[in-house]
Amino acid sequence: MSAPLVIRAGAATDRGLRRESNEDALVVTATMCAVADGMGGHEAGEVASALCVRTLGASPLFQLEDSRSFEVLEPEPPRDIARFRATVERELRLDPEIPDDAIEAVRRVRSVLWQADQHIQDAVEGRAGTTVTGVWLHRIDGRMLWIVFNTGDSRTYRLAGPEAGAGADGGGPVIEQLTVDHSEVQYLVSIGQLTSAQALVHPRRNVITRALGTGQVWEPDVWVLPARHGDRLMLCSDGLTNELSPAHMARVLASVPHPKEAADVLLQAALRTGGRDNVTVIVADAVRPGEYAPGF
Repeated sequence: MSAPLVIRAGAATDRGLRRESNEDALVVTATMCAVADGMGGHEAGEVASALCVRTLGASPLFQLEDSRSFEVLEPEPPRDIARFRATVERELRLDPEIPDDAIEAVRRVRSVLWQADQHIQDAVEGRAGTTVTGVWLHRIDGRMLWIVFNTGDSRTYRLAGPEAGAGADGGGPVIEQLTVDHSEVQYLVSIGQLTSAQALVHPRRNVITRALGTGQVWEPDVWVLPARHGDRLMLCSDGLTNELSPAHMARVLASVPHPKEAADVLLQAALRTGGRDNVTVIVADAVRPGEYAPGF
């Protein structure tokens, strides 16, 4: 049985050097954090991202020890609900550390994101939308789990530890991307028409295929991963990843122990290399209740 864990996080956000406003938003609690990147003219993008993180932050789901008492508001089901459920069950059961009840936790996360999608649509009437990526640190059947979700191209990464071979070849620390972008270029990469390097400079690299609040495809991807004491995750908008290499981000995450300081260092690095978009980053450490993250 895993000892209880909570999140100790540091965050930073900036409108960047070329944008007039900041359409990013973030939320951090003891068990959940998320980054949203709004899209839309006349400040509608700011409304969309703010409504997204407000819905997540206010949801009782992320405040309950036993999520089974959370009332699920059923969103419109996936186009093939049977295939969706079978896929979730198959993926979770590939890892013997993931309990069966995690399937229902995935369903509950989808429900909260559907509520956010509806709130945004009601407020902006399809004139705007937002990406979102987030993590929920949750205990199920005595095991601590990261429940990671995303819609759009905001990302969640994890700093790889020694057990994952990080730095084993002398190449320095490594981060692993836990989410998969919902974007045109990612689709082209997945079918082999583009390389990852080509995707970085493709003219349609910012065109996303899923977002909350647009009235179009909103469904998130959700992953369930074992959580361990000392885990360090990073959540960010594309204003960070478009400016910094994975190697640079990994070095900062591995060398700056204070999560807030690490977030600030990453933000300033993105501004120095161009700051062409809004930049938001959260560095989240898994610690025991009452314990401070390193240097916090």
